[in-house]
Amino acid sequence: MPRTPTLLALAGLLCAAPILSAQSAHWEPPGGALPVGESQTLQLVFEDCSPEDVPTPPKVDGLRMEYQGQSSSFVLNNGSFSRSVSLSYGVLLSNAQGADIPELQVKTNKGTIRVPATHFAAAGATVGSTGISLDEAAEAKLAPNPTSVWAGQIFDLRYQVDVATGYYPNWGRGAFEWDSSPLVIEDWSQPEPFETHNGAGRTGLAYHTRGIAPKPGELRLNPTNQLISLSVGVAGFGFFQQRQYQQFAVPGKSASLEVRALPPAPSGFSGAVGEFKISSKVVPLEVKAGEPITWTVELSGSGNWPEIRGLPSREAPGDFQVVQPKPKRTQPTGKLFEGTLAEDVVLVPTKPGSYTLPPLDFTYFDPKSGSYRTISAPGATLTVDPAPSAAATPGAVAPAAGAPAISLAAPTTEAKPPEPPAGSLGDPLAASPSAPAPIRKRTLAAALATPFVLLAILWAGLALARARATDPLRAQREARRRLAVTLEALRNAPASGKAALLIAWQHDSAILWGIAHAAPPASALGDAAWVTLWTEADRFLYGTEAVLPPDWSARAQAAFAAKTLRAFSPARLLLPRNLFPMVLLSLAASGTMRAGTAEAYRSGDFAGAETSWHDQVAADPLDWSARHNLSLALAQQDRWGEATAQAAAAFVQNPSNPATARELVVTGDKAGFVPDPLDILVKQGPLASLARLESPGGWQRVGIGAGALIAVSLALLLIAAYRDGKQGWLRSIAFVFFSVGVVAGVASIVAYRAYGITADSRAVVVWGAGTLRSIPTEADTSQKTTTLPAGSTGVADKAFLGWIRLSFPNGESGWILRKEATYLWQSPSE
Repeated sequence: MPRTPTLLALAGLLCAAPILSAQSAHWEPPGGALPVGESQTLQLVFEDCSPEDVPTPPKVDGLRMEYQGQSSSFVLNNGSFSRSVSLSYGVLLSNAQGADIPELQVKTNKGTIRVPATHFAAAGATVGSTGISLDEAAEAKLAPNPTSVWAGQIFDLRYQVDVATGYYPNWGRGAFEWDSSPLVIEDWSQPEPFETHNGAGRTGLAYHTRGIAPKPGELRLNPTNQLISLSVGVAGFGFFQQRQYQQFAVPGKSASLEVRALPPAPSGFSGAVGEFKISSKVVPLEVKAGEPITWTVELSGSGNWPEIRGLPSREAPGDFQVVQPKPKRTQPTGKLFEGTLAEDVVLVPTKPGSYTLPPLDFTYFDPKSGSYRTISAPGATLTVDPAPSAAATPGAVAPAAGAPAISLAAPTTEAKPPEPPAGSLGDPLAASPSAPAPIRKRTLAAALATPFVLLAILWAGLALARARATDPLRAQREARRRLAVTLEALRNAPASGKAALLIAWQHDSAILWGIAHAAPPASALGDAAWVTLWTEADRFLYGTEAVLPPDWSARAQAAFAAKTLRAFSPARLLLPRNLFPMVLLSLAASGTMRAGTAEAYRSGDFAGAETSWHDQVAADPLDWSARHNLSLALAQQDRWGEATAQAAAAFVQNPSNPATARELVVTGDKAGFVPDPLDILVKQGPLASLARLESPGGWQRVGIGAGALIAVSLALLLIAAYRDGKQGWLRSIAFVFFSVGVVAGVASIVAYRAYGITADSRAVVVWGAGTLRSIPTEADTSQKTTTLPAGSTGVADKAFLGWIRLSFPNGESGWILRKEATYLWQSPSE
């Protein structure tokens, strides 16, 4: 009896042995040959087990493997079932050395299974059943021009892929793979299609770029690889014929480049290769001791800019204090080998006298002549006069060149506290009117309750209005109402009038579905019916045949009816943010919040201070002090363009404060622009001094007051005339009022006009160089574009999904991204 369990267990193991041995995994085919450059399918087969997850094959040089899908099969053999699971992988062999797939361990539902290693030899790829090799059907090549260059010299690089026209190639996205090292190259151009007709016609794509080779030597450029699809036959008959395509990887022919070493370099050579020019400017040439001088040197041209680290050091006289900021490098978008490097050095003389700033030499290698050249930025002679003998006023700050005189000095006279009234207890009071009689309690209660009842009604009305304004679905509800009107108009609109209605339908549909995108694709919509409608609308608007399906309006009405929104609940007025807007408390707490923000700024947390001041500006766009403080925080982070735009907003809102003018001058000098016409208003002059007395809004109110004063003077003259001119004093007062009104009115008109376009409540400043587009999208490359320099000031008259349309005084208009501009008067969040 004790041996029975052991015998049963042994018998069970012997019976299960065939089943356990049947569990295996292998590649199918298990080996053989793979054509180079031709896509094939390789299967990983699991017998009587299935993997827990999709196995990731190990990386094999020259072999690309991508998972495609999974299938299962069952086989009945002598009354027993066997199941196999096959995982398909698309494989592409790109080298002629073959590929070895190493052993693989895979976790399955029956434990870990070993997949044996396998080897695939390389074979020549043929296109379909034609027997023609891939090399004959398609070829690609790199071609540097010239093929022999100096180290660091710019050269052209062309890539070309072409296919025999009989294969009707499908280029896909046209992208190709290439490791450009050790070259440094710019972005490739967009592919340009071409055709050749010398003998057998061929069609292809050509790409262009520029590059440099930093180090000398014989270079063998890395091969390229591009995926294309070629037609390998036709399936079907007659009208139902359809071309069959197969994917291939076209390898590029190898190319070589000779990179010559530069000749022995003279002293002062810093590695620049190309063609450059240098300029120098010193402003001013005559100052007083203690006043700043700006010495600007600018290097520009084409060459190996990635290898240029800076300008040569400059020498300054020993009697000067030197402040040297970081150099500012400017390069066009996508152009690595064109640029400008500018450096502003501030010199502060400490003693009077005549000083000479030496010229600055810059040595570079000219690849055209094969020799070194030295260019010079001229120096200057400075005259430093003695400082004024009078002691400086405490707190005074010397203004920057071209800036209005700014003084932080405190008033010289001290404010005196009010003196108590003279006299003491004494004289009796004169007779006074009788006191009003007491009011009865019921009347008093009604009188006290009435304003509170009216206040409650007003409060409820204001809360309900605020609840509707803060409804998170407000934009979608409004879009839905507009969609109903648009669809009704589309039902009976002629073909010529449907384009504008369809654009309005797409705009409001994107809002209804909550898509924050300037030009959303159809796939962004969350419903198949809407996707179809959107695609058909795009085909009508932008296709070659402007035809809209006859049932489009009916299907759009049905989809619109199915897309519902949650109804607005009047109970939202009871939300604390709607019932208690906290206006008074926010005003009371603003001092504490700003104090905390200022403390963060002083402690060096500029990003935190920027966020807090940005929130204040968003809440109150007319808070000029928050704008000024936000400009300070942005400047501390070297974001000079944004800082200048915020400084311009602070200045135009409160130009009479010296701090706003000074901040605009300082940030504008770093950013390289001051918005027009504020660059004139920050300087000294009678018109600028007059305009800075008030903001544009202030001058409007002065004008209103002047008009009222003139009207009062005319009324007084009429009264005097109806009284036969007996009241001469009325005419005198009328003359004074009229004179003051005319002077104030003329001053308000002149000063208001001096602000130009910045006085418009919709004015914006573009704080960085950008592109003005004819339509609000970056996808359409065929649209008209214009370069928009930093500091451009225009009026934002339209908005569309993150874009705003700008109009300029010269009549030009176009679209830019909303984030590229700063409103001078409105909230950044609007």
